[in-house]
Amino acid sequence: MEDWAGVIRIVDAADGELERRQFKAIRTTLLCAKARALGRLGRHDEAERLVTRAMGTCPRGAVDPLIVLEATRGACLSLRGDVRQGTLHLDRALASCRAIGHRYHELWIDHLQATLPGRRSGGPSADVTVPPASDVALLLSDVATILGAGHSVDLLAHRTAEILRRTPLGGRLDVGVESGRPYQPDPGATWTAEADGACTIRLSGSDRRVTLRIDGVHSLDDVTIVKSLADLARAAVSRTADVDADDDHQNLWPRGGADTDGETVFQSPRMLELLRVASRLADTNLPVLITGETGTGKEILARMIHDRSRVKRGPFVPFNCSAIPRELIESQLFGHRRGAFTGAMDSFPGVIRAAEQGTLFLDEVGDLDPAAQPKLLRFLEGGEIRPLGDTRAQHVPVRIVAATNANLEDLVAQGRFRNDLFYRIGVTRIELPPLRERKDEIPAFAALFLQRYSRECGRAGVRLGDDLIAALLLCDWPGNIRQLANEMRRVIALAADGQVLSAQDLAPDVASQWRARGPAARQDPRGPSVTIRLDQTMAAAIEELEQHFIEHALDLAGGRVADAASRLGLSRKGLFLKRRRRGLVRKPQSAG
Repeated sequence: MEDWAGVIRIVDAADGELERRQFKAIRTTLLCAKARALGRLGRHDEAERLVTRAMGTCPRGAVDPLIVLEATRGACLSLRGDVRQGTLHLDRALASCRAIGHRYHELWIDHLQATLPGRRSGGPSADVTVPPASDVALLLSDVATILGAGHSVDLLAHRTAEILRRTPLGGRLDVGVESGRPYQPDPGATWTAEADGACTIRLSGSDRRVTLRIDGVHSLDDVTIVKSLADLARAAVSRTADVDADDDHQNLWPRGGADTDGETVFQSPRMLELLRVASRLADTNLPVLITGETGTGKEILARMIHDRSRVKRGPFVPFNCSAIPRELIESQLFGHRRGAFTGAMDSFPGVIRAAEQGTLFLDEVGDLDPAAQPKLLRFLEGGEIRPLGDTRAQHVPVRIVAATNANLEDLVAQGRFRNDLFYRIGVTRIELPPLRERKDEIPAFAALFLQRYSRECGRAGVRLGDDLIAALLLCDWPGNIRQLANEMRRVIALAADGQVLSAQDLAPDVASQWRARGPAARQDPRGPSVTIRLDQTMAAAIEELEQHFIEHALDLAGGRVADAASRLGLSRKGLFLKRRRRGLVRKPQSAG
């Protein structure tokens, strides 16, 4: 009807609700309709800004909105007077429709082209010259489309082939397509190079298989082009698989995610600031004193300082000042010569020399014997040690990091710790807060320990329940992170494969605050239930049970598939496939 102002009013009226409900694909399409209407009214700057906004709204991996966006860009450019660039974008949108057999959009774009200045329907214009491969904007557009099309084998293959055709390899490209192959739920991308110089990129997914074969790939430039495109296709399918992992950020508590070798968590603003301070100090030679309660991770932070320091290639030597008998502390630190004292049958270099060109970590330095404190002070001031029984001083370059859970100021006041040593060893201080003051990191710690101890105990599919995390948050953790780690280790060791850990699995002292809330404050552990008849096959019973679970989760989630999938412990794609198998969602129709 060409009521462009009416189009704008309709889109404006619907946009707020679409944004609230996160209907991104529909919202992208309507924003594009408004942009075309603005272009028809001559408001080209507004139209261009709206297209940019629609590009940011377009959901990753959605083919239809991507085609509408491409066609809208072409229409707006043509209406603005740039017919050449507009035609190019329209032709690209049309080619994408034909690549995936989207007849509806193909007819719509053909009709749209007929209404634009300088265009007529019937396919690509013969008087428009395709720009060379050096057109960076178009090349990046193709790359972006590939990265967003990992789930659509046909669109992925089409854009990959389009890039190849703009290179010297285009004349040697052969595209093969197979349909009706065994269903493959997850997309795949591989490439191989043969002895005769042929390279093949293979794309697969659903019941489709596409091969891109390029003959005569001999030069380094040719190999680089093929390998780069193959890597791009692999990145696209991997990016599609990562969508389910992205949804995990919407959960109330984090689940165990990718495998990690991390030892601790720095997530709260306070801990992130401490990490920044530690990183700056690591690049200096100043002694660092780390204070904090037992179990807060002082040694882990000391190792991080060492790993970021100038002596990171040297050894990291921990020494617990409270674990060595008073009479042996000096010889253990500074070493001794053979026969220096009764029982010294062999010479011993000492832990300071063992840490040469590295870091010496003095744990529980507040318990250091007062007799050894003057020697440690001399070493800190001059970098020299004199082993027991030796008359010569030896220079040993060592970085010192110390830690204590004691209040050194009180020990100085009591005369148990030298005042000058305190100021020398505490030139720079870092105080680690107890876990009860950084409870916002407990869910992340629980996820970290779940990964670590599931591997250690050989448990598979163990997950964290919401009530378990809530109980962990209510505990004060007098033993700090060490106590939390040991509790998670115990719980996981006693768990079965696939179990969802709950507050009932925790030790009584850990879950005492949770249990003290009473049954009225907690969810009924029995929860809703269903009755399953036993006079049927197991397959039928499982089908019925899954149906009840899916319907209940969707009801609780208010119809939001991502939330329902999270409640069921499924990926969003997994829930979609289960619903489609039961006829709860409609299978896509192939256009013909």
